[in-house]
Amino acid sequence: MIDWSQINRVLLVRLRSLGDTVLMTPSLALLKQFRPDLHVAVLLEKPSAPLLKRHPHVDEVIVLSRMPGLLGNVWRRWHLVQRLRRASFDAVFDLHGGPTATMLCYLSGARHRIGYAGYRHSWMLTHRAPDPEVIWQKSNVHSVEQQAGLLKWAGVPIQQIPPTSLYAREAVQHNVASRLRRLGIDGAFALIHPGGTAEDKRWPVERFARLIEALWSEHGLASVIIGTRRDKAQLDELTTRLGPRLVMMVDLHLKELVALCALARLFVGNDSGPAHVAMSQRCPTVVIFGASNYHVWRPWGDAPHQVVQVERDATGRLLAPSERIAHVSVDAVVAAVEHVLSQSTHRTVRVVEPSA
Repeated sequence: MIDWSQINRVLLVRLRSLGDTVLMTPSLALLKQFRPDLHVAVLLEKPSAPLLKRHPHVDEVIVLSRMPGLLGNVWRRWHLVQRLRRASFDAVFDLHGGPTATMLCYLSGARHRIGYAGYRHSWMLTHRAPDPEVIWQKSNVHSVEQQAGLLKWAGVPIQQIPPTSLYAREAVQHNVASRLRRLGIDGAFALIHPGGTAEDKRWPVERFARLIEALWSEHGLASVIIGTRRDKAQLDELTTRLGPRLVMMVDLHLKELVALCALARLFVGNDSGPAHVAMSQRCPTVVIFGASNYHVWRPWGDAPHQVVQVERDATGRLLAPSERIAHVSVDAVVAAVEHVLSQSTHRTVRVVEPSA
C-alpha cells in the first residue's frame, strides 16, 4: 500500500483535547522506533500544543488556532494550509476523523492521506482503513489502539504499543517543587482533580472532600487540588468544606502540570486530560468514570492504575450513563487507592525534557 522507503516526512493530525494529545504519544514513539530518520510533525489545537513542544519523538509542532469571527478563522486557516503545503509531507495520518481534520489532510497536498473508512468525509483520503476492531481482531479498542491501528494498517510493524510519554524541563520541575514547599508540601502528596467537562463526568465534591480526609488519616498523604477557572464551582465548594488548610494550584501551564504529576505519589480524579498526563509520568492513578466508555478512555501505560465505575445500582438496576458517577462510593475509591499504592513504591525518578 505504502512504500515506506519513499516516505521521509510524516504529519499526524490529532485535534481536540488535552487527553487526546497525550494518547497520541504512543503512535509517535512507534513511528520513531520504526524509522528514526523520519521527520515527524504533529498538527494540534493551540490549547494542547505546548504538551508536545521539545518532545523527543516530535520534530515539528504545527498549531491550529481559532479566533472569534469568521474572517479571522478563514485567514488563519488559509495561512495554515499554505504552511502545510510548503512542508511537502509525504504522508498524513488523520487520527481525529472530524471534518476539520480531514479537510486539512486533504488540503495538505500529501500524496498519502490515511484514515478510517468510517470517517464522515473519508472520500478526501487516499487510503481508507477498515474499522480498528478489524485491524486488531478484537472489540473494545482503546483510543491509543485506534490511532496506532492506522500505522499498523499502513505497514508500520508493531509488536507492542508503548505507554504514553510527556516531558518537562528540569527547571520547570524545580520551580514546581519550590512552589509546593511554599504551600507547605514538603513530602509525599496526592494530586486531586475534581473537575470535568460535563456534569455526568464529575464525581460529587463532598465525596472528594471525604476522600482527601481519608488520604491524610489513613495514608498520611497531603492533597494538592488542581483545576482551571471553569472548575470554580467545585474548587469553591472544596474550600468551604476543607477550609484554609486546602492546598490548591489553579490554571497551571501544561508543562507545570506534567512536572507536578512527575512529583506526585498518587493521582485521583475524574476521567479527564490530567489523568492521562499523570499516567505519562508513571504516577499511580485512580480514575473515576461516569458516562464515558472506560474501555476506550481508561488509563494507558505501565504504572499502577485503577478505574472506578458503577454500572448497576444496589438493586441491580442497570444505570444510564448519566447516572453512574453519582453511584460511585467513597469506599470504592479508597479501595482503589489502596490497591495502586500497594503496587507501587515512592518514586524518585523524574521524567525530564531532553536538551535541544
